[in-house]
Amino acid sequence: MKSRNKKRLLALVLCMVVAISNSSFIFASETGQAEYPQEAEVQTQDEAVADDMDVAAYAADEGQAVAEEQTAPVEQVAEEPAAEPETTAAVPAEQPTAETPAAEQPTAEAPAAEQPTTEAPAAETPAAQEPAAAPTEETAPTTENATAETPEEDATQAEAENQQLTWSQDVGDTTVNVTAEAGALPADAQLSVTEITSEDEVKEIEKAVEEKAIEEQFSIKNIFSYDIKFQVNGTEVQPTTPVQVSVDTPEITSGEDAAVLHVDNNNVAEDMKGAVDGEGKVVFDAPHFSKYVIVQKGEAKVNVTIEYYDDTTQYPKTMIYASKKELSPGESINNYDISDNWTINWAEKSTTDGKFERISNLDEIQVVSDCIIRVYYTPQDKTITGSTTFYDYTVKAGEEKSYFGNQYYSFNQLTNDKSPSIIGDQKLIAGSNDSNVKQNYPEYQKYKISLPDSKGDTKDANCYTGGDSTIPGLLKEIDDNGNVRFNYTEPGFFVDSDYSVQFGGSIFGGGETRNLRKVYKDYTLEFARKGDTYTLNGVRNKDNGWVTGAGNNFYPLDSVKPSYEESEAGRNNYFGMRYDVTFKIGDYVGPLNYEFTGDDDLWVVLDGKKIVIDLGGIHSAATGNVDLWKYIGEAANLSEAQKQQTHTLTILYMERGAGASNCQMKFTLPSAKIQQVDKTKMTNISFYKTDAEGNALPGAQFSLTNDTTKATMLAASDSDGLVQFQQLVAGTYTLTETQAPDGYVTPTKSWKVKVTANSGSLSAKIYQADGRTELGKLTGDEYQIINSASTPVQPPTPGIVETKKELSHEKYIAKNKDGTYNLTLNVSGAVGSESYANMLDVLFVMDTSNSMERAMNSTNRSSRFDNQQKAVEDAVAKLKSKKNVDAQFAVVSFDTQAGIETEWTKDSIKYPTGVGNYSGYNKKAGGTNYEAGLIKAKELLDRGRTDATKIVVFLSDGDPTFYYKKDSQGNITGIGGGDGNSYSDTAMTNAQTQLSKMSMNYFYTVGVGPKDSYDHLSNLISSAPIGTVTGSYNGTDSSNLKNAFDSIIRDATDLLCTEVTVTDTLTDEVELADQKLQVVVKDETGKVINKLKNASGNKVDVSDIITTQTQKDSDGKTQIIMRFKSDYKLESGYTYYVTAKIRPTTKAYLKYQNQRYTDTGDENTDEYLGEGKKPGKDTRNDGTSSKQKGFYSNESANVTYEYNNKTYEKPYAKPVIQVNASTDSHTVLKRWENDSDKVAVAVELKAYVTETADSKISVENPKYLTSEDVKTLPTSMQVNLSETNNWTHTWENLPTKYFYEAADGSIKETDIYYTVEEVQTDATKAFYGQVTESNDGKTTTILNKKKDQEDKPFIEVTKTFEGLTKAQIRELAEANSPYTITLIQTETNATKQLVMDVGELDDILQGSDDKKVWTYTWKLEDCLDGIYKVSESNYGKDGYDVTVTVNGQQVTDWNDFSISTKQATIEEYKQSGNTTTCSPKTFSIGKVNLIVAKLTANEGYFVWTSTPVSISERKAIVKLISDKTNGIGFNTEAELSKCYFYSGNGIKDTLVFRNGEIKYDGQDKLTFDASKQWTMFAAGTYTFKETQNAEIQITNTYSEQTADLDLIKTSVGGTKFDGAEFKLYKKNDKGEYELQKFEYTDKSGNNQTRETIQVINTEGSKAELKNLQSGQYYLEEVKAPEACMLLADKIYFKQEKGKITLTDKDGKVLADSPTMWTLLDTDGKYKLIVKNEIIYDLPSTGHSGIFNIMMSGILLMFAGILIIYKMKGKEVLKK
Repeated sequence: MKSRNKKRLLALVLCMVVAISNSSFIFASETGQAEYPQEAEVQTQDEAVADDMDVAAYAADEGQAVAEEQTAPVEQVAEEPAAEPETTAAVPAEQPTAETPAAEQPTAEAPAAEQPTTEAPAAETPAAQEPAAAPTEETAPTTENATAETPEEDATQAEAENQQLTWSQDVGDTTVNVTAEAGALPADAQLSVTEITSEDEVKEIEKAVEEKAIEEQFSIKNIFSYDIKFQVNGTEVQPTTPVQVSVDTPEITSGEDAAVLHVDNNNVAEDMKGAVDGEGKVVFDAPHFSKYVIVQKGEAKVNVTIEYYDDTTQYPKTMIYASKKELSPGESINNYDISDNWTINWAEKSTTDGKFERISNLDEIQVVSDCIIRVYYTPQDKTITGSTTFYDYTVKAGEEKSYFGNQYYSFNQLTNDKSPSIIGDQKLIAGSNDSNVKQNYPEYQKYKISLPDSKGDTKDANCYTGGDSTIPGLLKEIDDNGNVRFNYTEPGFFVDSDYSVQFGGSIFGGGETRNLRKVYKDYTLEFARKGDTYTLNGVRNKDNGWVTGAGNNFYPLDSVKPSYEESEAGRNNYFGMRYDVTFKIGDYVGPLNYEFTGDDDLWVVLDGKKIVIDLGGIHSAATGNVDLWKYIGEAANLSEAQKQQTHTLTILYMERGAGASNCQMKFTLPSAKIQQVDKTKMTNISFYKTDAEGNALPGAQFSLTNDTTKATMLAASDSDGLVQFQQLVAGTYTLTETQAPDGYVTPTKSWKVKVTANSGSLSAKIYQADGRTELGKLTGDEYQIINSASTPVQPPTPGIVETKKELSHEKYIAKNKDGTYNLTLNVSGAVGSESYANMLDVLFVMDTSNSMERAMNSTNRSSRFDNQQKAVEDAVAKLKSKKNVDAQFAVVSFDTQAGIETEWTKDSIKYPTGVGNYSGYNKKAGGTNYEAGLIKAKELLDRGRTDATKIVVFLSDGDPTFYYKKDSQGNITGIGGGDGNSYSDTAMTNAQTQLSKMSMNYFYTVGVGPKDSYDHLSNLISSAPIGTVTGSYNGTDSSNLKNAFDSIIRDATDLLCTEVTVTDTLTDEVELADQKLQVVVKDETGKVINKLKNASGNKVDVSDIITTQTQKDSDGKTQIIMRFKSDYKLESGYTYYVTAKIRPTTKAYLKYQNQRYTDTGDENTDEYLGEGKKPGKDTRNDGTSSKQKGFYSNESANVTYEYNNKTYEKPYAKPVIQVNASTDSHTVLKRWENDSDKVAVAVELKAYVTETADSKISVENPKYLTSEDVKTLPTSMQVNLSETNNWTHTWENLPTKYFYEAADGSIKETDIYYTVEEVQTDATKAFYGQVTESNDGKTTTILNKKKDQEDKPFIEVTKTFEGLTKAQIRELAEANSPYTITLIQTETNATKQLVMDVGELDDILQGSDDKKVWTYTWKLEDCLDGIYKVSESNYGKDGYDVTVTVNGQQVTDWNDFSISTKQATIEEYKQSGNTTTCSPKTFSIGKVNLIVAKLTANEGYFVWTSTPVSISERKAIVKLISDKTNGIGFNTEAELSKCYFYSGNGIKDTLVFRNGEIKYDGQDKLTFDASKQWTMFAAGTYTFKETQNAEIQITNTYSEQTADLDLIKTSVGGTKFDGAEFKLYKKNDKGEYELQKFEYTDKSGNNQTRETIQVINTEGSKAELKNLQSGQYYLEEVKAPEACMLLADKIYFKQEKGKITLTDKDGKVLADSPTMWTLLDTDGKYKLIVKNEIIYDLPSTGHSGIFNIMMSGILLMFAGILIIYKMKGKEVLKK
């Protein structure tokens, strides 16, 4: 039993061994594991290839010198004369002349023709010589003007060698002399000199001369070119030795410099070293002859003017820059491009003949003479940005209610401390104060500012003006610190600081901050720059994003509109904008302007002070522009300081009205920089330049230098004396006046300018040179710098005063109601006139000695003192009453001494009140000291008006008794003259000496009282300065005193002259309306005088003294003449008038039409009617002429007269006339058939004439006019019509007549006609305008009707995608490579590409992805006839089935197909009768369905059709109208826009169409009247062939491509595990990941779902993830195999078109596989191997000895079984 148990135990052990050995089927050995292949990644890199550059070598060609051949010497043989001199053959005129001393001439006479004269020594000349034989005509060709003398025959050889020959020839005003030694030239050689004038040859010579001038560095003033040669028998000969040449030309004088150049046949110039001798002749030695050039040298420097032109403009091209350079001769100009905004296109240089030649080498230009270089620029196009500041104004920021009352928060509650204090309710506010529009709280609606608008009507600046009228005068200036100042109180427009309030909350806090003003400085303005012209494109924000464009709907602050703003509906309406543009003029001469169109307020300010555009107020779009040259000055007159001065143009724009916002800006400025005001803290400084009297001085030049940086700025005073320096930073500067105005002294001192910071801003002050004393200011608080005159104003020097008396004469004009003018010229015997008054300074020196209390005489017992004063008062009153006198008065009184009673005045005068007023030096008052009175008189004269006539009246009743005693220095030490009771010679001498020191025009003495008391008074005048008019009167009684003063007044105010003639020569713009001239004579009271005194003193009729006539002068000009009898002397107090009635000529109308008015009337040329007006300078300045634009009435006008035996001629002023241009208005009314169709439209006024000088112009071919043809036409004839202007507009003041010059020179006129056309835009293309005119032709009505349904050819493409998700559709519309359908017109190759609009996809992609059928449609209308090839691109075609149909027919080859379109055409047209001209026409509708009436003035065609026609049908009819073969054939250039279509019932009763009537009887008759509106008619019937369209349907059906993914789970070492579980997630359309569920069938056969998938690695197992659809996924491990760590990361991948790729969480494909998972692709079968970390080790099996172990185990098992079996058998046997 025990043994048996042991055996059983052994068997059990063997079974366990077998079981253990079989564990290899469960666990694999670590060392024998299978290895899965890894994909190797290969990275390549491109090699860089270097490009070799070939360098071309250039070699200079060397010139080869060519030697000139010398002519061999010619041996001369002397021959005996063949006959006596009398019989010698004729000698050519002026043969070479040989000179012989006069005293030793041979006795024998030479022939009459001058023979050569031989020059020989005096001692060796024979007593008698026979004349040599003269050459015959055959052997010596005659040279014009050449003179010569022949040497004597019997001279010895030595003598002959010393002889000289001289030739001479005149060429124009130049003389050429040639002197040669004997033998140098043949004796019979003829001199020939010709000026070279061939244009080509002259150019070559000039080129050669310029090259030589550049080489030798001299300048060229003139060039004289000659061909000099000698000939013998027609053969040219050269000298054997150099000869001497002199050229005498009047252009060159002694002292000048000249060069002589020989120019060879290769046009190479050789310097012959010539010179100018003392006689001004150019002399040089010539070794040979050909072309010689005399160069008159110029100055040491060459003046070059460089002009720059805009090459894109029409001729004459616009000059934009001009500069001058001073160069040394030959110096190069290699830097002449002076503007960065332009590109040089080409250039040309002036030549000596005034022409221009193109410059070939633009890199370097060399000059040797004064010249002009023209550079032609093309503008560069560039988009630039500039800084700006926006100001957001909150008009309604909220209302807070409280127990104490309501608080309305608004920007308008603020007050700017830099604006004036409020007066009444005058405050400028944002938003309208109109209570109806409710833009403002009621509290702020009270503010009003009433001002005249631009049309003269009074408007409120805080309320809409009702149109485009603007309100000027609101803005004052920009101060030196950049602050905007207004003339009225305002809340702080353009203030650079935010202002906010705390809204809501309580005393404990809370609430919110609300801005009443918000400032934005991070916006920029974008401009399109073309050359120097900048056009505003729009606004960008701080991120450079587009905000708004220029033009309509200009709302730059919409994105920052406060939510609490109550008054703004959707728009941020209340804002301001400011930007500053700086520029310098420099060499710029081109356009200088600024243009603006928009609303509301717009101000443009130049240099802070000059408001150059003032469009204030709340208004609709208004236009303003300015030519800045008017303010800066003409470019040609600017100094260098003015050119270099920095100017600032400040643009201030506001939207205050909450209506439409429009803003269009354009400016042309050189070197413009657009900048924000406070980018860097800067300020300005300004001051006024004046003379000592405060008068403005323009033209003073200043420099301002920064003491630290030494940077210098320049500026000059303008016409107001204003000097400005801008953009100064903090620091100290030195101000220097570099040049004073003409006539003034430049100060030697400088000033200091200090710019300092003050409360965050800068301020500038001007100090004296010490830097401490501030400069003086004017009353307006402006700094003032005064200049002294270069010659200080001094009283006139005694003895040189000239009394000038000019005859009073005036000319003026008055317009009559009939359009004529009364032209009046007058003349009077007076000095000065009402308009140009005679300025008199009258000084009375009055005696107050004691004797003046005595009686006047025995009969007049009143005192001399009283009579003196009465006479003076009367004289003053009389002078004041004269209209032609501008007098001021002064009074001196004297007795023992003297004093001034009245300084110069025009008002009331203070006279002395009694006698004996002045004592002194121990002398009692009451004596008579002439000298004292004259000393005081001189003081007053020296203070009088410098341009006035000075009159001194010295009154006294006695002779001088006292005088002043003086020391050696002239100082008064006492009074001499004893007791003062007797005449003193010394007193008279001293008085005469004092008088000689005085300067005046008139000096009179007037005695008062008995004559014997002032016997010596008249002696005083003998010492008056030379030229002074003097006189002495005895006023023995009051009447004599009056007569004395009357005589004095006549001397000063009357001019009684003779030989008077008035002549007025009229201009071509004026003619006489009446040949009769009217003559009137009036006295001072205006009374008409009918009788005049002749030379005999008899009274005669005016016509006996004055005659008039009209005549033509030598130039054919009309003259008006008023002539006085030669002996008639103009009478005092009379004025003589001649009046002509004139009118404008037709030439004036033509000139006005072409140029407007060209002249400005002189001052004081309007007729003074005197009604309610006071005399004075301005009484003739209120009318149509004075300072008004017009045409001068006279070429010249003057009065001639004789006075004091001298004849004078004086001109009259020049008045102007205006033409009586008849004007009219034209109104357009816009109507809509349906109000719902209304849209703003543009219409254009058309003006035309049917008659001009051009015979081609007719009713059928009119001439359309613009403002270039007729200056009075509006510059822009286009206006916008909308609800704002109630769909109407009226053009006012339109000219009705057109003037032109006929072939015969006469001026003719014709009517101007007007009509209005609608401007077609995208907004109106769906409508056509039915145009009708009123009977009077003054109103055009345009009725817009919706066009009939258009059947023009179209191509419609419908694209249907089936099977794609929304995301896939959006990918097809991506901008980088969108899905595209391309249409190519096969005839024109015109291409149209159709792409999907991303913005429309939201409407198309409605519903969920389950639908997966998406359709997109394109429709192309109005396509050209023809065939179109269609193709698709930019989408992967894998997985797609494509079906294409065209017009319902399926296309077999969808990769290559075409479609065709065709417009509707008229299939057949039959004319009903002939085309007829204008006459009343009636048509029966039943017989025709088409009637065409041609309009006059080429206005187009009225077209009637029986039924409405579409656009394409209309085009076919238009073609019919123009077709002369198969159609109507009115005009080959007929246009659709010129055809006005009406259909069957479109005419009701009577239609007035462009002044012509069309009547419809309501049944079948259509009648056209005989108006001039119609010129031709045609009628007929037609039939149509319909339009052929193309409808394409493309359907792409996408078959979803899926993919399987087998999951393999292993350890890091590669051991496969089962039992891992994962969850799968997929991204949906919202970008969110959704958990995917898996379907399976349970054991009961029911369908179930689960959320995880289990990994099974059994050999042959199927992929875990089947049929994965396209999309983005990730796997998440939720259960790891036993003994493994759970995977922490998600595994992202995507499936596209059947392909699986690993990605990151954003869907981007991974470049490298992650460590813990790997994706394998084997022929489209995908395996994802996911690795896990092992937590602990399991037993190892499956080593290399496994087979042996297994076999051993089996054998042991069989052995055990066998043992048990045998043991069992034995037990059985035993039993």
